[in-house]
Amino acid sequence: MAWPTVTIIIQNLMQGPIATVDNHFLYVGYGTVTGEERALYMVDSTSDNLDEQLKDANPDYLANIKAAQLNAKQDWTAGVLILDEGDNWQDAVKKANEVASFEGIVLHIPATDKTLIESAVALRTELKATLGREVFVICRLPEINDDPTAGQTWEQYIAASIAIVTEVASEYVTVVPTVHEDLDTQGKYAGRLANGEVSIADSPARVMTGSVLGKTDFMTDKNGDSLQLAHLKALEAGRLSVPMNYPDYPGQHWTTGNTLDVPGGDYQDIRHIRVAMKAARFVRIRAIARIGDRKFNSTPASIEAAKVYFTQDLRRMARTGNPGEILPPEDEDISIKWVTNEEVEIYMQVQPYDCPVKIKVYISVKKGELA
Repeated sequence: MAWPTVTIIIQNLMQGPIATVDNHFLYVGYGTVTGEERALYMVDSTSDNLDEQLKDANPDYLANIKAAQLNAKQDWTAGVLILDEGDNWQDAVKKANEVASFEGIVLHIPATDKTLIESAVALRTELKATLGREVFVICRLPEINDDPTAGQTWEQYIAASIAIVTEVASEYVTVVPTVHEDLDTQGKYAGRLANGEVSIADSPARVMTGSVLGKTDFMTDKNGDSLQLAHLKALEAGRLSVPMNYPDYPGQHWTTGNTLDVPGGDYQDIRHIRVAMKAARFVRIRAIARIGDRKFNSTPASIEAAKVYFTQDLRRMARTGNPGEILPPEDEDISIKWVTNEEVEIYMQVQPYDCPVKIKVYISVKKGELA
């Protein structure tokens, strides 16, 4: 006979939300610093004295952080590293990731050739391999040399800029040329990507959230010629993300957020890789919680329950924003395959909403009928 007892067990079914790092970027650039330690500064939209807090940053680096704060508007948060030019910036980023997580890395160090961008790709890969971090990187190209004697024309600058990224392939990297007079193009772009008024699924090309904020004057080339829309179109065709404007429509806006994904790749637009990485961050946590859990097994009932479990964050993403960040997941968007009795593979799909960046309107004359 069993002795009468009551045992209460409180179970954790992992049905709660997971904190996100949406729009939280790590800024990396140079300044005047001393000693061996490099502080990780945390700033946000309420930081009203960046000049003092980040006084060691180089002026153009500080200008980019301010431009990001301005263009991101409310609820902006960021981490800032101010390095000496002799520092290893990769080591500094890895150290920062030991104490904080970021959605993106804004690398203010100008890429004068493809080496720096390839290093950013390698670092991103290392963060994924060692910490499971899903991050993208915003790189920048140098500004035009406008010296009247030894400088560049816009045609020369465009050719040199496109040549830097031509042989680089990574859907996790987006590159912006420095074309504004205040040298803060990268900050403006990063701010638009971090704008809390919309979701990470929105394109920086959106017009509804307003024009680029701050001084929007472009630089001139060695001949004093101003930057034209034709020049910006050429840079954009080279997989760079650039500002733009519409004739007869006030304000400066942006193109799509090009990445360095290969032709035909699914992630040539930054908004697509951002939602995929967000889903990956969620699912990784859910998967860790199921390691060694026999409730997750190869029986039909367990597989169906696992499909519901692993898509719960996708359903939340589908409810975030208006419309959601992705379309609601359907039954065929997840499949589970047992490879062995100890190894399982899960295949998931996220479907972004269609979003127009080209609108063609046809107008015809409607003739009324004679009475």
